[in-house]
Amino acid sequence: MIAGAAAGFSQTPEEGAEARLRIDDVQFEDEHGDVRYSLVTGAGTEVVMSFRVQGFERRRVEQQGEVPAERVHLQYEAALHDPQGVLVAPGASGEVDTILGPRDDAWTPRIRWSAALPSYALAGQYKVDLHVKDLQSGEETTGSVPVRVRGETVQPDAPLGVQQLEYANTRNGPWFTRRYFSPRRPVHVRYKVAGFAVSPDNEVWVEQDWAVLDAEGNLVVSQDHVVVDHEKNFYPPRFLRTVFELSLEDPMPGTYTFRIVIRDRVSGLSTSHDSEFFVRP
Repeated sequence: MIAGAAAGFSQTPEEGAEARLRIDDVQFEDEHGDVRYSLVTGAGTEVVMSFRVQGFERRRVEQQGEVPAERVHLQYEAALHDPQGVLVAPGASGEVDTILGPRDDAWTPRIRWSAALPSYALAGQYKVDLHVKDLQSGEETTGSVPVRVRGETVQPDAPLGVQQLEYANTRNGPWFTRRYFSPRRPVHVRYKVAGFAVSPDNEVWVEQDWAVLDAEGNLVVSQDHVVVDHEKNFYPPRFLRTVFELSLEDPMPGTYTFRIVIRDRVSGLSTSHDSEFFVRP
């Protein structure tokens, strides 16, 4: 890695002792536009990066009656992948095609690229993959640079089900896995659904029902299709966040079971999840 390049940057030039083409001076921009050589960012932000290319061919261009000139013709691609290697946004590509004059001996192109992280991006180490080809010499080089993302933490490879279920008296928390409620206080619930299938065209379709049962197993209240997530995205979510309020009319003190039924319409699978909460006298 060269001095001033992004931390963790690795490069694989084309095989051969004469290989000269290389990616150089990789930089990130933070939310204030300041230059950073490593990037830790949050879900829902934009990754902005730039880099230079060195070692390209300058091919003489004959221009009758004009000063000598040289052509530079490069092609580049950039793509952001998540920790599982899935492409987060459509890959970007472009060309640098320019004519240089006698005073441009030290000129090198700076290429700028950006990609948006979705708000549901999982936490982990992402990677920007770069590929540059000199269209005149035919030489190619590739490189990659890590991006650390602060995001949600779930088990995306777990079976279809509920993760991280918590209760609170208010929508803003504080949240607890076990909670005792006053009969006159609302019951707020939040959790994540993960492990659902994604169709070949990136469709997600998950339906939820819920019910509350008393200590004897009698149904207190229920609602079908309380949440329906049906969407298509280039980069599909790995989890679905649910936050809502349970409405209980004059509940008796005791133990209650909150039951969630999940149907994955893409895979055809379904499952249920039970959790207990308590109403004080």
